Amino acid sequence: MIFVFGMVLVEVAMVFFSLLSSSRNQDTYKATADHLAATTAQVVDVETFKGLRDQVKSIVDASEEKPTSEEWGNDAWNAYTAQFEHIAKSPEFIETRDFLRKILSANGNEVRWLYLSYVDVKEKRVVYVVDSAEEEDACPPGCLDPLYEINYPVLTNPERGFPAYITNTAEYGNLVTSGAPIYYEEEVIGYAFADISMEAVRANQRDNIIRLFVYMVAGTVLVAAIGILVVHFTLVRPVRALTKAANSYTVDERAKTHEVFAKLQIKTHDELSDLGEAMKKMEHDVHTKIDELTQINEELKASKQETIKMTELANKDALTGVRNKVAYDHAVEFIDKAIEDGNVEPFGVAMIDLNDLKVINDKYGHANGDVALMKLSALICKVFAHSPVFRIGGDEFVVLLRQGDYKSIRKLSASFNAQIESLRHDEKLPPAERTSAAFGYSPYNAKKDRKVEDVFRRADSAMYEKKRAMKEEAKEV
Repeated sequence: MIFVFGMVLVEVAMVFFSLLSSSRNQDTYKATADHLAATTAQVVDVETFKGLRDQVKSIVDASEEKPTSEEWGNDAWNAYTAQFEHIAKSPEFIETRDFLRKILSANGNEVRWLYLSYVDVKEKRVVYVVDSAEEEDACPPGCLDPLYEINYPVLTNPERGFPAYITNTAEYGNLVTSGAPIYYEEEVIGYAFADISMEAVRANQRDNIIRLFVYMVAGTVLVAAIGILVVHFTLVRPVRALTKAANSYTVDERAKTHEVFAKLQIKTHDELSDLGEAMKKMEHDVHTKIDELTQINEELKASKQETIKMTELANKDALTGVRNKVAYDHAVEFIDKAIEDGNVEPFGVAMIDLNDLKVINDKYGHANGDVALMKLSALICKVFAHSPVFRIGGDEFVVLLRQGDYKSIRKLSASFNAQIESLRHDEKLPPAERTSAAFGYSPYNAKKDRKVEDVFRRADSAMYEKKRAMKEEAKEV
């Protein structure tokens, strides 16, 4: 009876552990997929993606036959996908695909795929634009997948995206998939998808269950042996031994389980009653320990958050709110390492210097000088909205130009100079707030630049040339 009862408990515990472990794993990887998809949607170059999406969409809309990925490899599929070969060979496509691969490689082996798509609302299909997979496994531009019914709400509410869901198909295996919306001028133009494989997680879960089964069977055999001793000798002596063992028994668990022993009502007023009370005490000790560990874990999380906040404050300029010299030095160190490794992405350096800060401080007071610095900082952040801005000196700002800002630097520099000129001559503003600043920039030249400092010096020189020109202009006036 003891052995049979123990085996029943083993089966119940295994089922409970399996369900609990599976649920936790699913929740964890769903959250990971949601975070990775949202991050990818935020950092991808929206202008480039929109251009690629529009090219793919125009071909898809014009195609009479639209075979889905279920027809992969047949003549109709090959003829259909051939229309998109020129897109897959374009520099914009390759740059976007390689960018997705970098994100993929930074997030471990469990992340299987990252890809950018849009939804064909009329056909209820997901249309691939860029897939991070290797060429032989990648879904080509224009590849059509059916939209699962669970995701139909996105047809009427595109901002909803694709909250993480689990699929298990012959083509792709057991995956957690999440899709975050990509915005262009407040309009959803597509989605960044992240697929995380659950196969490794399932294998680890199976190993844990097998290990648990072995441990629990061993425990059941031990209990059965004790039962045999009870049958062959007496009941009182073995029961007292179990009571003593239970009183000294403690174990650390990762999560608090349901209270089995607390629900027992043993009122025989003999050794069995003592055993019941001992088991209750053991369970109470276990749960107390779990509560302590949970509290410690929460305190560690809070400490981590506090550390993150302190790091942010250490890298932020107290007056303007932009990044400070410490943050700039860290950024330069990172880029210099990338230049040394030969994998640096195109970038540029822009220098901005507030004109006549000392005059403003002496003539109108330091408070007005601070106002001038804050107005200039706000303008810089507004114009160069997609690049980090640093205040590296009293009146000096640096912008590390990248991606869209780097490509549009001429247009943005003209916009900045025009707005500065407007502020400079705005008669409606107090004199101290008629912000004037000199601007200069320089792009990175892979052939001659060995460090960010090389680019910085050219940008600094261009800025001072602008400052001299502005002073000459002021003299003529």
